[in-house]
Amino acid sequence: MKIASSISLVLLTLIFWEGGLNAQNISREQIVFRSGENVLSGTLVLPDSAENVPIIIFMGGMYEWGDFHPQREIFIEENLEAVFPRAGVGVFYYDPRGVGDSEGRWSRATLSDFAKDALAAVSFLKQRKEVDPTRIGIIGHGEDGWVAQIVAATAPEDVKFMVSVAGPTFDPTRQLINEYHSEYVCNGADSTLAYNKAVQKAQSHQNWVSMIAITKKWRHMKMKLGFDPAQYLKEITIPTLFLFGESDGSVYPSWAMEELNMIFPDSLPSNFTTYSIAGANHYFHVVSPCYDYDEESSNVGRNFSFRFKEVFQDWIFENL
Repeated sequence: MKIASSISLVLLTLIFWEGGLNAQNISREQIVFRSGENVLSGTLVLPDSAENVPIIIFMGGMYEWGDFHPQREIFIEENLEAVFPRAGVGVFYYDPRGVGDSEGRWSRATLSDFAKDALAAVSFLKQRKEVDPTRIGIIGHGEDGWVAQIVAATAPEDVKFMVSVAGPTFDPTRQLINEYHSEYVCNGADSTLAYNKAVQKAQSHQNWVSMIAITKKWRHMKMKLGFDPAQYLKEITIPTLFLFGESDGSVYPSWAMEELNMIFPDSLPSNFTTYSIAGANHYFHVVSPCYDYDEESSNVGRNFSFRFKEVFQDWIFENL
């Protein structure tokens, strides 16, 4: 495992602030851009009076049925907007097709379709005078880690780096088994029994999905069947960071690393950095492995892992 640099976030931020404190002021703009026949809506956050600044694009924070997870907004605010624009780096995030204010049909889109949307966002940003077209990075959280992997592999000339945050490196079938296994274990099942039941359940659901995709979640699942991230991971040549949460029930770090080591049996590519954050879940909060957001009370306080913030932010600053 290649470990992210230990350079302090404070020092790196000071480097980006050098030359004045005006960069601490930010501007926010709601914008639209076209991807094929769909018009997508997003938010662009820039240092005030920005010109030719680097920018990072964030995708993810979704439920498996296509709605925004409540933690998406919090993740963006604390880990992106509160850090990068004030250090001279723009942030852009957008509603996926068919979600929020964006046109299209989310459940009918393939992962390649979502990658085309991401590249449309890159093309749009390159036309903005505030943006340095040679320093655009892309971040995919969860399932959108697959989307970021496709973009990094197919358009290395358009993106400077890629970050997969709690994103799987294995295929959708394995990811479904991962989720079901975690559910069974959290309900008290033995790990081996849980695995066998998870494999059976995943196979049964995929069989039904391939024949009768009657719900939005199942239609989306059908669009993912047959996707193999290995073909894209092998083609990535730009700087790439894979961040996993030790307590993530959706993407086990051990399974993700096992898959990477199978794809690259000799050694991981030198442009890959991998890191597993101790005690962190899918959104990098330090909580128990079986923590359920849906059952929390309004007065529950959660903290993002300090180590996650340090590794995530330092690596991005280094590779812009």
